[in-house]
Amino acid sequence: MRERFAYILALALLLVVSASSTALLGADPAPVAPVAPAPLDSAATQPAAKPAVVITVDGPIDDYTRDKMIRRFAQARALGAGTVVLQIDTYGGLVTAGLDMSRFLKAQNDLHVIAYVHDKAISAGAMIALACDEIVMSPSATIGDAAPISVAPTGQMQGLGAAERARAESPILADFRESAERNGYSPLLAEAMVAVGRVVYWLEGPGGQRQFVTEQEYNKLTAEGWKPVAGAPSPVDGPETLLTVHTGLATKLGLAKGQALTAESLAADRRLQILADLSPGAGEKFIEVLGSGIARTVLIVVFLLSLYIAMHTPGHGMAEAVAAISLCVLVGVPLLTGYAQWWEIVAIFVGMVLLALEIFVIPGFGVAGIIGTVLLLGGLIMTFVGNGPGMPGIWNLPAIQQGLRTGLTSVIVGLICSLVLAAWIRRYLPKVPFFNRLILTTTSGGRAETTPTGATLQDPNDIWPFAGTVGIATTDLRPGGEAEFPYADDRRTHHVVSDSGFVEAGTKIVVREARRFRVVVRPVT
Repeated sequence: MRERFAYILALALLLVVSASSTALLGADPAPVAPVAPAPLDSAATQPAAKPAVVITVDGPIDDYTRDKMIRRFAQARALGAGTVVLQIDTYGGLVTAGLDMSRFLKAQNDLHVIAYVHDKAISAGAMIALACDEIVMSPSATIGDAAPISVAPTGQMQGLGAAERARAESPILADFRESAERNGYSPLLAEAMVAVGRVVYWLEGPGGQRQFVTEQEYNKLTAEGWKPVAGAPSPVDGPETLLTVHTGLATKLGLAKGQALTAESLAADRRLQILADLSPGAGEKFIEVLGSGIARTVLIVVFLLSLYIAMHTPGHGMAEAVAAISLCVLVGVPLLTGYAQWWEIVAIFVGMVLLALEIFVIPGFGVAGIIGTVLLLGGLIMTFVGNGPGMPGIWNLPAIQQGLRTGLTSVIVGLICSLVLAAWIRRYLPKVPFFNRLILTTTSGGRAETTPTGATLQDPNDIWPFAGTVGIATTDLRPGGEAEFPYADDRRTHHVVSDSGFVEAGTKIVVREARRFRVVVRPVT
């Protein structure tokens, strides 16, 4: 019974399927609307633009530039960029900062970094460019010349032997070689940017193959029929030069993958959508200006002049505040950019403490004053010198020597200008509007006597107040302050320094020592 029922059910299903097939085959097909082909230049046939940002590296390469670049890469990731166009325009700078930037760029595995050499990538700039995934240059750009120290015409580094020279070049050569191998450049070309004496030829074989070779390989291959590549210099780099190439030759040599007028045109050629141009802002440019030699010379003048005024007119606060601010900028900016080290900052502050002790506590000008002056001026000079790599002959680095010259010039000019302005202030400040409010006016016997605060009144043949003169402290002496002394038939004020520490206002004091710029007193016992 069950078998018969299954047979009948299968037969019924077969009849239904046959009827459905017949109906479908006999029906007219539904009309299909024709689809017009999309034009070849429409957005549907082209890949979507890739998100990218432009980051600019220009000016001196230092710790501040390095930190700026690292922050910009973090911003690029936050914006969702997959490509970074690193626009480079620099003559280089600190070797240590350049190495840090190169290592950072090589670790950006999640970003494609294109170095766009806008005008020049010299020294540390070339190091940074080679560390990127590829290089594109403007039509008139230059790249190369990355020697870490000065080189004599004979190929010997000034003041260094062969072993010391090798140690100096070693970290730079290793970085350039690693970048070349990583990004498909010739290691010989990369090394020729760093070391003098690396002769590089570019040869073409009988079969059309091309190869960069050393001088020894050149002699061997030319004997086998190889010839220098037409249109390229031979050798590409000689024994007494560092490889430095313009855009056309860099493209031929395979260092650059193309040309672009601007970073924007590069992005357009690569179908990149620029999400943001992360160029340095006004604040960052202001920091760069404050770090320049001229600006720091002006700051030295302001600092020394304010210090002079503060010592001669204590208690007003304005001069002290200006001196403190100018000193903070003087040491803060080079500390930020990597030109100042902790020991230089310590030397400056220890020197100031010793000078303060010499002026306010220890009578005369002796060992403490000399050591303090040397520490203060030496520390200021050394803040102009970059942080060079630890190696023998570091003082022969051109950057170190240039920093010393700039620092010495700035400090000397600052001292001279400060002395001239201090003399002018002593003579003309009482006549200048607003500043004449700093002048103390004492009235005695119905007449007013106006005396510049801190001015030294003197007899034609001697200095007033004379040693042994008894007066009254008109302000607290901390240990500097003001005191009143008899002057002919009158009484006048003068800036004094206590050699006994703090003296309360109203205390009777006596002059122990009187010099043109300093009057030392102590309480009368």
